[in-house]
Amino acid sequence: MTWLTSAISVAQGLRAPGTYEVETGAYFSSSYKTPFWLRSNQYGIVPYNSPAFTLRLGAYANYDSTLDKRKFDIGYGLNVVGNLTQEPLPYERQVLLPEAYIKVRKGIFEAYVGRRREKFGLADSTLSTGSYAWSGNAIPIPKIQLSIPTFTPIGFTKGWVAIQGTYAHGFLGGTGFVRNTMLHQKTFYVRLGRPKDVVRVYGGFNHQVIWGGRTDYLKGTGLVRDDGRLPSSLIDYYYVVVGDRFSRTDSSAYTTFEITNRVGNHLGTLDVGLEIDLVKHTLFFYRQNIYEDGSLFYLINIADGLNGLRIRRNNPDALVRDFIIEFLNTTSQGGPLFVWGDPYRQGKDNYFNHQQYRDGWAYRQHTIGTPFIPPALGPNGEYPFGTFTANNRVRVLHAGMAGSLPDIRWPILDGRITYQLKLSYSTNLGTYDQPYLPVRNQFSGFANLVVPLSLLGGMQLTGSLATDSGPLYTNGVGVYLGLRKVFSTEAY
Repeated sequence: MTWLTSAISVAQGLRAPGTYEVETGAYFSSSYKTPFWLRSNQYGIVPYNSPAFTLRLGAYANYDSTLDKRKFDIGYGLNVVGNLTQEPLPYERQVLLPEAYIKVRKGIFEAYVGRRREKFGLADSTLSTGSYAWSGNAIPIPKIQLSIPTFTPIGFTKGWVAIQGTYAHGFLGGTGFVRNTMLHQKTFYVRLGRPKDVVRVYGGFNHQVIWGGRTDYLKGTGLVRDDGRLPSSLIDYYYVVVGDRFSRTDSSAYTTFEITNRVGNHLGTLDVGLEIDLVKHTLFFYRQNIYEDGSLFYLINIADGLNGLRIRRNNPDALVRDFIIEFLNTTSQGGPLFVWGDPYRQGKDNYFNHQQYRDGWAYRQHTIGTPFIPPALGPNGEYPFGTFTANNRVRVLHAGMAGSLPDIRWPILDGRITYQLKLSYSTNLGTYDQPYLPVRNQFSGFANLVVPLSLLGGMQLTGSLATDSGPLYTNGVGVYLGLRKVFSTEAY
């Protein structure tokens, strides 16, 4: 049977959604600003201002677990969020579509088109500050993506070597400082060691590029061509994919900036990890090394990166199931001077900012990467400093904990109450060009309880408390109260 007829037969047998989800809730704050940990790493769906009321609807179909993985299978996801707040910021939309995708699986490969919640990088997925380059802080970017979504053993290695990776093309929208920009994204990770082994070693990278588009704001500056277009041809796509720096010499097609730098705004991390299974506990050490210009190649910004340790109790009902401690440092950036010479060196990397793409490493005014490098936004969503962020030199000490409370026999309870705690202390230095004087020290805390209820066939009551203290954000305490219901359905 051909690929086309296989796909048609799968589409004809498309199942009903596996689950429907409904959640309603409200945010309240003493300062009228939603605290940092209530809105960060929430895929851009939580308003900055409080009070706010939210309604979230979702429908998802996963793959058929009974179907041979060698055959085509299809699934999809849809999530709609409606927010009602008294004074929404100009760039905030009251109806959002954080997820809308169709996915197809055959063998070890998966392809999808649309928006989908994702995180990239070796780090804890729930308690972390978030992966440096792609943390889940912004609403998902529409993409076409091909991937090996889970670590898959290479056959001849008998499971000792497994790989996982993605390759994607995305669209960032038709508005902004540069319009109609595109995203190139790829990731590749290797695991050495089988799931049953005591020690497993991980390594890999993620590469993100904003490229293409057009702007009227940089005409006459020498940073773009006279028509305002940035390189977007097929050969430019090649330059984007391979990160080429030195092949462009045609001054009629490229500006001096593009000839001496790269096509597009490149960034990402080189990651390593170590997992140790101690039977009752599993330890996971990880390190994300930052690259944005050439500094990492010469190791002059090697002090920067995300360092983490997660201790997991191999008991899902443990009082303390996960404990994590992280240290994020972005203060080096290769030093305060940009150095070009022989040998070539870099410096003053100015993370998440870019001379051409002034909207920075962001989507819809939300940082795509770590939320500890925030946007510097004016009252109308503009960038008053002329760049995306005014604070990309930070040190963050972060701790998190999660687990389950002891079993309580109450008539309306339908299981154990789970909790999460996050505590973050950051030292914020501003940027090299505009340092914070004095340095701004900030504390942000978060506590969350999820209570399973037996009402109406099973529901979840969520209560969250967050606080900010320091000069970086408005001091205050905020809460979220929500009620969630999941309906499961049988496949046709």
